[in-house]
Amino acid sequence: MTNYTPKKANFLKHLFKKNTNADSYLDEQEMDENVLLHYYSSLAFYHPGLIVVFSPDGEILSHNRKSINEFLGYSPRKKLNYKELVTEQTYTILAAAFYNTLKGTTERHEIAVKNKHDQSIYAVVTFIPIKKANNDVEGVYLIIEDITEYKKLTQTLEINEKHLVHAQQIANVGSWEYFIDENKLSCSDYFFAIFGFDKTEAIPIEKPFEFVHPDDYQKTHEIFYQSMKKGIGFTAEYRIYHGKTNEQRYIRAQAEVIWKDDKPYKMVGVIKDQTATKQLEIELETTNKDLKYIFDNLNVGIWMRESLNGKITYASEGLVEILQIPLFDLYDNPDTWKEMILPEDRKEVFDEFALLSEGKRIQISYRINCGDGTTKWILEQTIPRMNDKGEITNLFGMVTDITTEMEIREQLNFFATHDTLTALPNQRSLYEQMDSLCKNTAVPFTTLYLDLDRFNLINDSLGYQIGDEVLKQVASRLKSILPEDGYVARLSSNDFIMIMEDYPSKEYIFSLAENIINHIEEPLNIKDYELNITTSIGISFFPEDGDNKLTLLENAHSALYHAKHQGKNNYQLYSFSRDISSYKKFVLEKDMRKAIVNEEFELYFQPQVEATSGVIRSAEALIRWNHQEWGLVSPGEFIPLAEENHLIHHISDWVIRKVCAQLREWMDKGYTLRPIAINISPIRFLKKGLVDLVKMQLELFQVPAKYLEIEITEGSLLKSEKGVLSTLEGLQKLGVKIAIDDFGTGYASLNYLQEYHADTLKIDQVFIQNINHDNKKGNAIISAILHLAKGLDMTVVAEGVEDPVQFEFLKQRECDLIQGYLFSKPVPLETYEQMMQTGYLKPAKQKDSIAAIEERRDYYRFDLPYALLGEMAIKEVNKRKVNLGSAQILIENISVGGLKMLSSLKLPVNSPMKFLFTFTLMNETFDLYGELSWKSEGKGDTFFYGIEFDTTDADKDRLANVINKMTVLRNLSQEIPDTDFIDGDPYLYLRRNSL
Repeated sequence: MTNYTPKKANFLKHLFKKNTNADSYLDEQEMDENVLLHYYSSLAFYHPGLIVVFSPDGEILSHNRKSINEFLGYSPRKKLNYKELVTEQTYTILAAAFYNTLKGTTERHEIAVKNKHDQSIYAVVTFIPIKKANNDVEGVYLIIEDITEYKKLTQTLEINEKHLVHAQQIANVGSWEYFIDENKLSCSDYFFAIFGFDKTEAIPIEKPFEFVHPDDYQKTHEIFYQSMKKGIGFTAEYRIYHGKTNEQRYIRAQAEVIWKDDKPYKMVGVIKDQTATKQLEIELETTNKDLKYIFDNLNVGIWMRESLNGKITYASEGLVEILQIPLFDLYDNPDTWKEMILPEDRKEVFDEFALLSEGKRIQISYRINCGDGTTKWILEQTIPRMNDKGEITNLFGMVTDITTEMEIREQLNFFATHDTLTALPNQRSLYEQMDSLCKNTAVPFTTLYLDLDRFNLINDSLGYQIGDEVLKQVASRLKSILPEDGYVARLSSNDFIMIMEDYPSKEYIFSLAENIINHIEEPLNIKDYELNITTSIGISFFPEDGDNKLTLLENAHSALYHAKHQGKNNYQLYSFSRDISSYKKFVLEKDMRKAIVNEEFELYFQPQVEATSGVIRSAEALIRWNHQEWGLVSPGEFIPLAEENHLIHHISDWVIRKVCAQLREWMDKGYTLRPIAINISPIRFLKKGLVDLVKMQLELFQVPAKYLEIEITEGSLLKSEKGVLSTLEGLQKLGVKIAIDDFGTGYASLNYLQEYHADTLKIDQVFIQNINHDNKKGNAIISAILHLAKGLDMTVVAEGVEDPVQFEFLKQRECDLIQGYLFSKPVPLETYEQMMQTGYLKPAKQKDSIAAIEERRDYYRFDLPYALLGEMAIKEVNKRKVNLGSAQILIENISVGGLKMLSSLKLPVNSPMKFLFTFTLMNETFDLYGELSWKSEGKGDTFFYGIEFDTTDADKDRLANVINKMTVLRNLSQEIPDTDFIDGDPYLYLRRNSL
């Protein structure tokens, strides 16, 4: 709108001026018109809306109360550009309406305009033309009515209606009103959608009943009409068939009755389509029935419980079968089966149950005492359900009877950890036990390695069934004598391991070993056989003999090996702390590897002399070990150790190389060569490469093979027939001679002599020592061997010939070669080279060299009437104090300066060792220190030693007093009392009791 300046006074201007006095110049006609104008003026001034009078050119001429400015919240004097307060579209509408009104048309519009606070004001604007009598439009009335509140109410109503429609759609709810007297039903849109028929303004009440399921019609119809008749509300559930899809739906209806004039006037209600919910309920019910059927027929128990300690809401029939109690017991007392848990399992189970309160699922196996008195293993799996607050609302669980599985598992575990024949723990279990014990270094334990002596003979002669029975009975005996804290396992074949933990003393272990030996010795009656079994035992101690299972077992086996070599049916210790023999074995074993590296070994040679002429025809090379503490050690002492520790291959190969090198040296010196025999360990024959080694050494030193002779023991032929014979054939093809050593001591068949052509047969010294005029059987055996060898065209060597009687017997029966002390003991290289140059030896005469030594004593020597039993212990080695066990000795004579003793031990003379000698004479016990001063060989493997005491004058005086008393008693031909004399042959005593 633009401002407009009129050219002449407008009628309306005069009419609407407040101070106009029309009465002074108006006539009667004008007076009537004036009254009419007053009426119109009153209408304008008192109209509730804002009335604005515009001139045709858009100028605001007047308004009834507030101005447009005030209507919009502005000051009346503020100049406003009204165009900016409405949208461009609204302004266009208003401008068009104004100009249309000037043409005589009335228009009405709703607009929205922004007020001072940028809020929308909704108004109805009415444009009314102001006409004169000739219908000329002189101006425009603009009536503005504020409908903001109405508009907001309308919008809210529309929103609510939309929400209601949407809510009905979402909730599947339709609303309805039924005017009873008019039989008119008014329904919401979704009501029609639920029933499936077209919407109409009014429908009769019977219309919806047309869709009700026939089975529900009567009941539903009755409920509705009774409600209408009595004027009370109702709730009903029924089924309908949808009018368009004909699908079945489930309806829930609810209504209230409104009264008017004391009678029911109308009914208002809602219907809800609960088909989806009902179908879910039906499906859930079906599923629950199916699940219940499944759960009740499963071999497991399913249960549900409210909260941690709440009641059980469901328990399947499987629990009855598992727990052997009625279900109502569980419903009455949900903790019934907790009370059935075995006491020894409860702590572990309840600790696991405590995890449920933390929302963790659990799975645990345990045992229960069932209602019928049986014990079962069950597996329980429980899952907690938690709400948003972290509270346990439900527990879901499953219980499975795993008794059979646990029995199978226990059987499998038993088979995995136990020997099926003897039911003893097996190697796997043994290793686990020893690993566990080795972790606790504070608790000692001992390992006893048992082996049945000559058990293979039972299997070979009586069969494996008898052998298996023997093993089972031996296992039973071991279990019967096993101490409470003991453990016994079968390692393999006829090897058993016994472990004692935290034993009171080593003497307790020694006593246990003796007890085992005695029990095993008792006869076994199996089928028709009475068998006598013995066992050998090796013992190692943790931690001194090893800190891990393999070392302890290996060392115990080493001790077992030693027990076997001591004649079987005894026990030996790996530890050197028991006795002198064990200590020596320990030291030799410890130093052997160093000796091989440093070549501490040397060769001695024992001549083999022609019986008829005394001419040296050959010699046997014998290895010796010059040990720094034990002096010259014979092969009989260290070769078995080398075989145990798999070092024999190195030693055997060293001897072969050394002998070939020595033959070459003798050739270079111009000596007449004679064959040298080498005794090779049977174990070396089992290792490949022996033929190649010999061939390489012969070629390296350019030595003729005929000067090398390899000796193999008779028993070696049994160890690996094909392998050993193949190796021997290879050596013979090289030209090396082969000798069968120790003939007659093994179990070789004479068939070997027929099929295999050895060059030499050596008769063992066991037979030679039995040669005498009174031993007809022994003499016959020797004669038979000689005759047999001659028939096979073999050279015969007699070993261990020590006296002229043996020599004469052999010579008369044409024995080819003699080897023994009668001609020469094994001698060092230099001595043998002198013999080679001479080429001849004479039998030695017997000499009493010991007596000459004894006569040089400074003190009176008392010859005891019988051998006196005493003990000897090493107390110092290389000025280092040691505390070893003792060895038995037999004392022949004694003086205040020393004694003469007999022992099975081979000890070094003039060594850095000091000994303690203990013995009792006439009830007085003496503990005297001393050193070895001389040594000579006794019978068999025994030795005489001269001892020089290193003691105090008080001990000498006490000993002298006892010697004087014994001398008096002997002169009076009386027995010496309270003295540990032995009965019988001292040599036999030592052989029986040597350790």
